[in-house]
Amino acid sequence: MTDYSALGKPVTKFEKLDPIPTACKYVEYHSDQLISACPVTGQPDFYEALIQLEADGVAIETKTLKLYLETYQQRAIFCEDLTVKICEDIFNACRPRKCTVTLVQRRRGGIQITARHDISQGESF
Repeated sequence: MTDYSALGKPVTKFEKLDPIPTACKYVEYHSDQLISACPVTGQPDFYEALIQLEADGVAIETKTLKLYLETYQQRAIFCEDLTVKICEDIFNACRPRKCTVTLVQRRRGGIQITARHDISQGESF
């Protein structure tokens, strides 16, 4: 059984993604505040993130999701790898039927990257 006793309490640093119960079958989270560092140049990469869940009775509490995304601000990681990492972490936190993460990296040097990764129940990764 999941412990929901910490929900609603002030949280200022990321500890873990908190699952919350939901009867909703489909949940989308949008964020334009995801930033990581380019592993080659060290410059910031800015993203539009879309996280889609086909929920199985559990979703993610949004404050912990926001704090989780903030942990990447100083991390050097390529867009493609970041997409996979976020998808795996969200999937492990709430075990949805399916989790899809799409990141759109803002243009730099005239090139925009869109990376998408999904995981479904029964898959191993």
